[in-house]
Amino acid sequence: MKITLENKVMNIEKGTYLQDVLDDVQRKDVYAYTCNGKLYSLLHPLVEGSIHLIKKNSNIGKQIYDRTLNFLFIAAVHRLYPKAHVHVEHALSNGVFCEIEQVNFLTPKDVENIEKEMKSMVLEKLPIKKIKVQTNDAVSYFLKNGMENKANVLKYRMKKESSIYELDGMKDYFYGIMLPNTSYLTSFKLRYYAPGIWLSSQNKFVNQMKLFEVFQSFEEWGRQIGVSNIAQLNQNIVNGKMDELVLMSETMAEKQLEDIASDIINEHPNTKFIMISGPSSAGKTTFSKRLAIHLRIHGKEPITISMDDFYINRENCHLLPDGNYDFDSIDAVDLPLFNETLLKLSCGEEVKMPRYNFKTGKREWKDRTLKMYENQIMIIEGIHGLNPISSAYMPEKIKYRIYINALTHLNFDDHNHFPTSDYRLLRRIIRDSQFRGWSAADTIKFWGNVRDAEDKYIYPYQEEANAIFNSSMIYELAVLKPLVKPLLEAITPEQGEYLEANRLCKLLDYIVDGTTKAIPRTSILSEFIGNSIFDL
Repeated sequence: MKITLENKVMNIEKGTYLQDVLDDVQRKDVYAYTCNGKLYSLLHPLVEGSIHLIKKNSNIGKQIYDRTLNFLFIAAVHRLYPKAHVHVEHALSNGVFCEIEQVNFLTPKDVENIEKEMKSMVLEKLPIKKIKVQTNDAVSYFLKNGMENKANVLKYRMKKESSIYELDGMKDYFYGIMLPNTSYLTSFKLRYYAPGIWLSSQNKFVNQMKLFEVFQSFEEWGRQIGVSNIAQLNQNIVNGKMDELVLMSETMAEKQLEDIASDIINEHPNTKFIMISGPSSAGKTTFSKRLAIHLRIHGKEPITISMDDFYINRENCHLLPDGNYDFDSIDAVDLPLFNETLLKLSCGEEVKMPRYNFKTGKREWKDRTLKMYENQIMIIEGIHGLNPISSAYMPEKIKYRIYINALTHLNFDDHNHFPTSDYRLLRRIIRDSQFRGWSAADTIKFWGNVRDAEDKYIYPYQEEANAIFNSSMIYELAVLKPLVKPLLEAITPEQGEYLEANRLCKLLDYIVDGTTKAIPRTSILSEFIGNSIFDL
């Protein structure tokens, strides 16, 4: 059969693998390939058509590496502690936080032993086998081996066959393809992080204790209400408890809001400025308006401004490599003007306020003045709100910083966590479609730039926050699925965004559809799905 590889037409025998036609340098750099819009692992023979290589430094390549690394970690733990059970819980410092059941008093020495075993397994070049089985047989296997959550998720997958992977005698199910053997996993680091382990493909660890505590808090809450993973979410919806899930989740959001408002009033009584920051589609707009209502209950008169109004004129902004203006850079904000304005307001002066015109790309000065009185408190939303230099003129005692993100505690099962960035991307696809007229392909196309800006300007400062608000809803994926899936399915295999759209569709296939009837108009989710009371 014929294939086209890097503009070169080749005649090959059926059953030939990609590694057989690559040179030694390419073999180390390639993790998968695509053909006719479909992603294939290196374990799959080449198919006829135009072959596109998936390099290790690409987003897909990194996902494949991290997924395989998780499997190596689980297999190494199983080799050392056959009765132990691994939980891959949530993201932490460019890695994941994991816990191990049935290992008494996990110690740093245990972590060293696991890392040593993983390195040994890499040198052994152990094969990772992909085995196709009947889904019913996979469910039976996982139930028999104490992996109930994995089995219960597969029950809702409407496919007769499923692919399971085997490494060192251990069989497991993952939501994506794997590398062919352990020798590819040359870069990783483990670290003892009580009560568990930090695992990452990178060596640099940044302690994110505040974020960690929020994740742990919601993990515990999920266990208390019986919704710790997607299998349990599905079961609750099937049992007719969708409305109850909505009420519990919205009440938890209300509790978080009141806790923050009470902390501001009682523990930080000198606060004049509340700085709110978070990544795209975290729900900052609705959160700001709902927080304002809670502060009013406490006798405050909140006023809201946006850091966006302090942008410099568009022609003065730096350009990104793709030629677009870099509005996310802190250099795009007139920091001296912003700081001087807040300083004058804090001293009781009346000041002229700018308004940024996004159509003309220029800052405008109209008849808009502002003055703060004794019982007033200002809520300021902007991606640089947590960066200390953005409000360097003001003393710390009059500032209160809040970080907001959709920090989901829901994972597919004990070994497969659901990335919070996927939550936000699904939200944004729906919102962009409803309110901007964008296609899902448009949103996915620019998502990489959005994520890069978050890595530079938001995440490094999240631990500066006085409070962290988790905007994820336990029922959310069940509501987003029927809204977003048709938008994703409209992307064709010829489009560059197809692979990402297809990946998201496959993840959503494991989730039971939910209903929107119980979602209040004040919900953060209504900001994305429509009908928010704050849009009036």
